Amino acid sequence: MDLHLPHIQVLFEEFRNVTTNHFGCAPAGSISFGVARGMKGAGLLNGVAWRDGVSAFDTRRELDSIVPPMHLVSVVVNRQVLSEYVWHTEHADLEHWLSEGPAVVNDASLATRLGERLHALQSTDPGSVPSLRAPAVRRSLQHGVLEILGPLVSDRLRADKTVRRELAHLQVVRRAREYLRERSDDPPRVLDLCRVLGVSRRWLQQSFNEVLGIGPLAYLRFMRLGGARRMLSSGTAGMRVRDAVEAFGFWHLSRFSHDYRHLFGELPSETLRRVRALD
Repeated sequence: MDLHLPHIQVLFEEFRNVTTNHFGCAPAGSISFGVARGMKGAGLLNGVAWRDGVSAFDTRRELDSIVPPMHLVSVVVNRQVLSEYVWHTEHADLEHWLSEGPAVVNDASLATRLGERLHALQSTDPGSVPSLRAPAVRRSLQHGVLEILGPLVSDRLRADKTVRRELAHLQVVRRAREYLRERSDDPPRVLDLCRVLGVSRRWLQQSFNEVLGIGPLAYLRFMRLGGARRMLSSGTAGMRVRDAVEAFGFWHLSRFSHDYRHLFGELPSETLRRVRALD
């Protein structure tokens, strides 16, 4: 299986029975990540020992790997897109990262956590997935992948960080809310907040938790749920739940319905029925 997104491709692969040798180049201008689980024996990635865990390499060096039987999730991401994301959210510079060879972290528990998060982006129930052609859904999935990769690059795969002076927590939240207030119908992402405020993802998280008791991801998700509710309550002829789901970038209908009901006390379909009954 694979998932094609703007500037990102996610591949879910299973290598069975025999150990194979892979060599060549990844797509030009990209960085590739591998999340390996259930590896039957040790592998090699450009001469570096590789077991259950996470690896990263880029196109500045050719790939030559020994791949035992295993489950592998590969993420190929445009270098410029990832560099911009990590610079703003992690204050990490990828200019020279991986130029000397691959980065490998042999940590089975880390691979399990990341693998589960990546698999969650690829639902096996076609009826629960809105159209991946919807721009907001594709952007949402793209940021979902970047939100997984950013902390991984910064905290575990040896990218160089820069030190910056951060704003006070209260000031961060005040500025963030001012910025978001004007964009309630198209809520930004964490990357947008980090870029506009000049703070890292970790500092943004600490600021929201300290001041509001909720993280920025949850706050932005509530904004998107609120936007979907306003759309469903608009009384527009022919409105469907799927229209609101796709407009606000939700990619899993059942999770959207669960969160919507938890927040508003009714299912999105019930909102539609109630509004139509008033016409």
